[in-house]
Amino acid sequence: MNVVCPARHIRRFILAVSLMICAWPGFAIVVSPPAVTKSFSAAQVGLNQSVTLTFTITNPNGATDLTGVNLNDNLPAGIIIANPDSMVGSCDPGVITTAPSNINLVGGTILASSSCTFSIDVLAIATGTQVNTTDPVTSNEGGTGGTATATVDVITPDLTITKTHSGNFLRPQTGATYTITVSNVGAVDTTALITMDDTLPAGLTATDISGLNWNCTLSPLQCTRGDVLVAGTSFDPITLTVTVANNAASSVTNSAKVSGGGETNTANNTASDVTQIDAALLLSAQTTNVSVAAGGTATSILNLTNNGSGLGAISFACSGLPSGATCSFNPASVTATGQVTMSIATTAKSIVFAPQLRWPILPYAALLALLGTMALVLGRSKTRKLRLSFAAGMGIAALLVVAGCGVSRKTPAPPHTPGTPAGTFAVTVTASSASGGATATSIVTLTVQ
Repeated sequence: MNVVCPARHIRRFILAVSLMICAWPGFAIVVSPPAVTKSFSAAQVGLNQSVTLTFTITNPNGATDLTGVNLNDNLPAGIIIANPDSMVGSCDPGVITTAPSNINLVGGTILASSSCTFSIDVLAIATGTQVNTTDPVTSNEGGTGGTATATVDVITPDLTITKTHSGNFLRPQTGATYTITVSNVGAVDTTALITMDDTLPAGLTATDISGLNWNCTLSPLQCTRGDVLVAGTSFDPITLTVTVANNAASSVTNSAKVSGGGETNTANNTASDVTQIDAALLLSAQTTNVSVAAGGTATSILNLTNNGSGLGAISFACSGLPSGATCSFNPASVTATGQVTMSIATTAKSIVFAPQLRWPILPYAALLALLGTMALVLGRSKTRKLRLSFAAGMGIAALLVVAGCGVSRKTPAPPHTPGTPAGTFAVTVTASSASGGATATSIVTLTVQ
């Protein structure tokens, strides 16, 4: 006959046998100590951010409860208890106490084949890998057990910055722009104020700087914001608007730097943008050497390139001409790219000759006529009184004639035009815009024969 025993009867039988064995003289039951494990809730935590530390204490004994369970854990230097610590769980009736760098369990009870768990938040205060190892766990029945170790990497955000522009700038130019972007390439979010500083090269002047949710100033050239930059994301870009001076170099470098955010890696915090700057106006002569005989006119075709906008009418002038030469342009002004004809007119040398008298004839002829008239009248005058009066008058007239002989009778110098001198001259041609102050020059060598 088969007998089927219910499971509860089997368990009772095993328990009864165990009690009989335990009561047998000289027989002792070995009770194992408790075991402890611990873990952080994340493998990485940001500097000055919290992470949860969890302890689990297990009673491996199937028939023996463990009492007086004690555990002490001294935290590494880079971690402290958070405030608040957000403690959850217990090992009743044990008491868990905390200090800034310590967690301590005293008097816990763990039933056979059971475990207790408690968790607490800790704050990372130093970067690097933090290794946390407990002291050995103990109990009244099982004695001293082992330790538990857990590690967490305390990291910081990692800010980077990029700076770009589109195309070449012109000189002069208004409204040229740069785009600046700040990113967090680290594994944790930022925790502090972020600052972007820009350094403009000579020849560029900032007229505006702005970006969504950024607080920006022109002096100093800076933008800041205090909100969190999530790991792996970027803030809205910053737009920097500049004016390019007419004397700016053909190549300049604009630099920007980001700082703050709670990061520690500053090796990738700067960005430089090399900017090519072209002239708004370009002027070149098709024929750079022209010759002319004095009195003639030389011409040169000039090519004008207008790369800018809003420059208005572009006029022309020349300097370095020899004396007696002038320049003119056709057309006199332009507003777009094209050709202009420059004419250089020179002057020929000229002299006009005029005859000169070597001695004054007229005064002496007048004197002889007066003397002849006086002799004739005196000879015919009948009265002495009349002759004396007439003689006195004629004498005075003669004196006046003689006095006139001392007056200078030089003939004026004839007119003379020296003309344009022979030689070779460097003529500088300048194109100037009515607006913006754009200029361009070209050299034409003039030879006068």
